[in-house]
Amino acid sequence: MGAGLGFIMGVAFLIISLLQFDDAETNAKDVALVSVLFGIPFSVIIGLGIGWAWGKFLGTDSLS
Repeated sequence: MGAGLGFIMGVAFLIISLLQFDDAETNAKDVALVSVLFGIPFSVIIGLGIGWAWGKFLGTDSLS
């Protein structure tokens, strides 16, 4: 669950960054490449960490 939410957030950040980057400093290809190579994996790792902590402290079936 946490990894899935992290992936969705990473894609959302990718879309937001593609809409807001500075044309004078970079281009869309570089922004997308950095987001895919660094942003999405870090979002998934953070989601996994939050999912692990949720399961550890609140129980694995606390959402049902």
